[in-house]
Amino acid sequence: MKDKLKWLAAFAIPAFGYLMFETTTGNLLHISFPRAVINLLFYYFLYILVYLAVNRFRAAAAGTTVVLYILAAADYYVLQFKGAPLLLPQDLTAWRTAAAVVSNYHITFAKSVACGAVLLILMLLLIWRLRMEKLTWKKRGIAAGCYVLCLTAWLLAFYRYDIKYTLAGIDDDVFWWSLEGSYQDFGYATSTAILAKSMIIEKPAGYSVSEAARIGETVSYESTPVSETTPENLIVIMNESLSDMRVIRDFQTNQEYFPFISSLTDNTIRGSLYVQVFGGGTSNTEYEVLTGHSMALLPYVISAYQAYCHPEEYGMVSTLKAQGYTAVAMHPNISGNWNRKNVYQYMGFDEFISSGGFQEAERLRNYVSDLGDYQRLIERYEEKEPGEKLFVFNVTMQNHGGYEEAFPDFRQEIQAGGDVAGYEQADRYLSLMKKSDEAFAYLLDYFSRVEEPTMIVMFGDHQAAIENGFYEALYGKSMKELTAEEADKQYVTPFIIWTNYELESQEIDKISANYLGAKILETANLELTDYDKLLLKTWDSVPALTKNGYYLADGSYTAWGKNTEKPEELLDYQKLEYNAVADRKNRIDELFTITP
Repeated sequence: MKDKLKWLAAFAIPAFGYLMFETTTGNLLHISFPRAVINLLFYYFLYILVYLAVNRFRAAAAGTTVVLYILAAADYYVLQFKGAPLLLPQDLTAWRTAAAVVSNYHITFAKSVACGAVLLILMLLLIWRLRMEKLTWKKRGIAAGCYVLCLTAWLLAFYRYDIKYTLAGIDDDVFWWSLEGSYQDFGYATSTAILAKSMIIEKPAGYSVSEAARIGETVSYESTPVSETTPENLIVIMNESLSDMRVIRDFQTNQEYFPFISSLTDNTIRGSLYVQVFGGGTSNTEYEVLTGHSMALLPYVISAYQAYCHPEEYGMVSTLKAQGYTAVAMHPNISGNWNRKNVYQYMGFDEFISSGGFQEAERLRNYVSDLGDYQRLIERYEEKEPGEKLFVFNVTMQNHGGYEEAFPDFRQEIQAGGDVAGYEQADRYLSLMKKSDEAFAYLLDYFSRVEEPTMIVMFGDHQAAIENGFYEALYGKSMKELTAEEADKQYVTPFIIWTNYELESQEIDKISANYLGAKILETANLELTDYDKLLLKTWDSVPALTKNGYYLADGSYTAWGKNTEKPEELLDYQKLEYNAVADRKNRIDELFTITP
């Protein structure tokens, strides 16, 4: 009898591990029974794998359980900080970035994490009382063979025969609308398994190297100059978390938080930029702008810089360098954030000014302020050689997440009112937007007095992960009730192109980040690659690739889906992007470069 109870308890350990994990994440009660069964199978495969590998039951069970608890607690807090679940393996490769900013986040007591800790202790006590004999080599071999057969059958059923849909109703089209909601409703193991499959870049239908070459050779695009001047200084600023949430719905504040930016009319092109990330994942917006590749046409990963970038990464940098510009990257934080130290070398930047170059800069909430950042940028401009053409790509830090805590060096000036009043994080964030506005006024005032033709571009990388209740108040409904098009409003930031010379002012309703680099080059009267021309031609037909769908030129919206028939321009674009990203050994370099 004791042996039967012992084996029953041992068999129940993976189920207890599942209960502990999803209790810690706070998602346990959201997961339906069929979905729980699918998750449980993944836990059983994990525990058995570790047991067969070490052949020590207590060590395998205890070690796996402790690691699962740490992962679950990390997932809970990552979700609080950046509004997205902990995604493996991409988030683990970005640990340097996380370490660099974690001091600005306030870790609070969480009941779910505490309950998970209680379950962890009870599980460890149970495991300690279970003494299991080591398997003989023969039994271990037989068990390993059975394990491989069962695992193979399960993965085939899960991926090939869509058991996740037929059994649990996990529709891939719905899954992508909200990763946070998907992890909550479908469970961590199942959601991660779906993402793991999606990380494989599938070859577009009809793709071949010769087809990519044909597309590049036949692309035709008539550029429409908005100025006869080419700037000697091209400054592109990706402003951390800069956004205007009035794109969702207008709301009251005690004073305007973008008074200067809103007043810009002369020599200004402005509009709405559609990005692929929310609350975090800064480098993906950066990747889209600098390379022209759309994350919407690639598998979901938390960092394109980690997954897709390699030496000789063509894009804005190589195009500008071929036309005589010195390329300088600036970021007032650790150079290893999002693998920038390596990626900037791959792209061809001549210089990278990171945290060490901002030692004396003004700080706000422990980060270099936008004003301090721009003052250092101006210093670098003043250091350039006479006649040197300068391209600066500057990633700011002032507005980075960590809005839970008040800082003594930061005076909050903005308070939201009406039906969105009372959200402290939102008020802190909006007050930071006013600081960004003031700093931008300082920067433009300086360059308005510079004689050299200068173009300054500023855009936000994503909206901020502040209180969910604030966004739901803006929408007037639960986030789970949003349509795909409504949800995409959380993926819109402002962009501005300003010059100190004559420029035809424009208002651009929609442009996604993957087109912005080509648009900047066109606006600056610079030579374009064939890929840039294809990007601008595609933009004319499909002005915005969004997180959940895309817009056509007539304003109609189409959600991404299995049976979505993409426009021809988009299909051509996807083939060239595949050639550049996934088929690098056969990459047609002349399509992505120009001859100096």
